[in-house]
Amino acid sequence: MALFKAYDVRGIVPDQLNASIAFGIGYGFAKLLGEDSEHPHVAVGIDARPTGPEIAAAFMDGLATGGAKAEFIGPCSTPMLYWAVAGRETPANGGAMITASHNPAKYNGIKFCREDAIPIAYNTGLAEIEEIAKAAPEAPAKWAAMPSVDLLPTSEPDENPIPTPFGLNPEVFQGYVRHIRHFVKRTPDALRVAVDTANGMGGIYLGLLRSLGLDVVAINTQCDGTFPNHEANPSKLENLQPLCDVVKREGCQLGVSFDGDADRAVFVDETATPVGQDMITALLGQELIKRHKGAAVLFDLRSSRAVAEVIEAAGGRPLRERVGHSFMKATMRKVGCIFGGELAGHYYFKENFYADSSIIAVIEVLNAMGLSGEKLSELVKPIKRYAQTGEINFKVKDKDAVFNAVQEAFKDGEIDQLDGVTVSYPEWWFNLRASNTEPLVRLNLEASSREQLQEKFKQVSALIGEPVD
Repeated sequence: MALFKAYDVRGIVPDQLNASIAFGIGYGFAKLLGEDSEHPHVAVGIDARPTGPEIAAAFMDGLATGGAKAEFIGPCSTPMLYWAVAGRETPANGGAMITASHNPAKYNGIKFCREDAIPIAYNTGLAEIEEIAKAAPEAPAKWAAMPSVDLLPTSEPDENPIPTPFGLNPEVFQGYVRHIRHFVKRTPDALRVAVDTANGMGGIYLGLLRSLGLDVVAINTQCDGTFPNHEANPSKLENLQPLCDVVKREGCQLGVSFDGDADRAVFVDETATPVGQDMITALLGQELIKRHKGAAVLFDLRSSRAVAEVIEAAGGRPLRERVGHSFMKATMRKVGCIFGGELAGHYYFKENFYADSSIIAVIEVLNAMGLSGEKLSELVKPIKRYAQTGEINFKVKDKDAVFNAVQEAFKDGEIDQLDGVTVSYPEWWFNLRASNTEPLVRLNLEASSREQLQEKFKQVSALIGEPVD
């Protein structure tokens, strides 16, 4: 099926993903988990998309038909789903988040994990789910139980300082808040912070942030999976503009933007300048090494050379990995990395089941500011040593021909093929890789100066074609 991607299931509803297909996928997931556990317990969450409840109902019927026990935890962020699987007193055998992440509203999808929030990628179980789903029993004409998202309590007893947001599962939300608060060290007093939740699940974090004594100025806070204000993808600069405008207008010292399922965070400093996610990886890695001497920090191969330099200078062990949360998490578990970061804005923490969490990343940035007394721009200034293009997309007809041409043209450089092709020279380097989710190739290039960056970009892009938005 075309909707089975490298790391998850994702497609347009109803053409590529619908209730009948979701039923088969749920059946396949139950059978996969049933190889290790009889009647596996599966936690299921949804984001704000209007198609979520029906997809979830059909998926859970498929789970039940396959012999699993489905637990609907309701609307949540993807990191909250991971906690529901791995962090409770009685952990689940697996989890499924009904979400299409940052994709437009016409999409939906499913992210999977095993026990302990271990991710399931195409080569670690998704392919098996796909094959089983093709042979699943016929889906019922009507789903047994459409999940309710509006009948849960909206407030908590007085001992809970953060009320449960409307529609969320109180037990799961309050447990997740307690888990997150363990990461708080010292956040700045009365700091004014702008937050753009992009009408996605990041809105559930606003009460937590305010409880830390922050003056939060929030925009696009209503959970609305049609994403009426802008695409819930903070990696695109145009989607950060509303946040930058708020930082300027309201005199905020920090800005944060979340994606649709709130597993990614992108930061803006007090000058309303976006801060590269690899700069945040270097900063947080440096700070965590202060608490965990000699620890390993993982980063994806698109990241600036400065990341490895900063980690090494702090006394840590920098490690490089290919792009993708399943690869990052597997290596972090194998090595025992204290922290990892990807250019897309995913930040992984050993003390969070090696899983990604946008809100923990926000808290760790606040910790760094609070402990140092410095602004975010001051903290990252020593790290911004090189000129970067950022990730640029190209649509090409023949990916193999492009990769061959690039390697031939730059064969005098140091070449590796960990993910696509990376070519390195003493003063500059680039990575060209095929997208795992779209029919594109993506280029990241870094150089010692802005002039050299422009020169080398012209040289490399001439072999690829015209960039696309």
